[in-house]
Amino acid sequence: MATVITRSVASTPERTAAETWNVIISILAPDPKTSGRAELQKIAGVAAASIASEATKDDGFVIYGSGPQVRIYCIFGDDAITGDGVNEDSLVEAPTNGDWRMSMPCLAEDLDWTQRRLKSLSYRITARAVGESVEYEKSVSSRAPAEIILNRNEFLKP
Repeated sequence: MATVITRSVASTPERTAAETWNVIISILAPDPKTSGRAELQKIAGVAAASIASEATKDDGFVIYGSGPQVRIYCIFGDDAITGDGVNEDSLVEAPTNGDWRMSMPCLAEDLDWTQRRLKSLSYRITARAVGESVEYEKSVSSRAPAEIILNRNEFLKP
């Protein structure tokens, strides 16, 4: 299993959904000059809609591909105000450097619209309904364990 890093960001009523997304962008792509940050900014409206619907309370944004998997959840209500469970610490390395993908949770009734909108804005970012697994996880878990065959002669060559 891959290493998973989680962050929990305070949202409404502490911040608006758009302000919450800006905090998430600063965690995922802290350098304002990177293409990763520009890509995340392009989908701000869609991401804010997902946050405003509270789809990100139990199903986080999942960033994977280069380095550890990163999951970002949002904290709402009294916990957002008091900071209970909030962890907005920066990451050691930006997960949006290199080859990365993101899966965004959304409510089932918003899935078609969200998928169409994301497809027009980014090839890296997709949507899934709340409760569904991330496409990357589906492909990894559906693979049968491969039998490893070691060619001893090739392995021992200098």
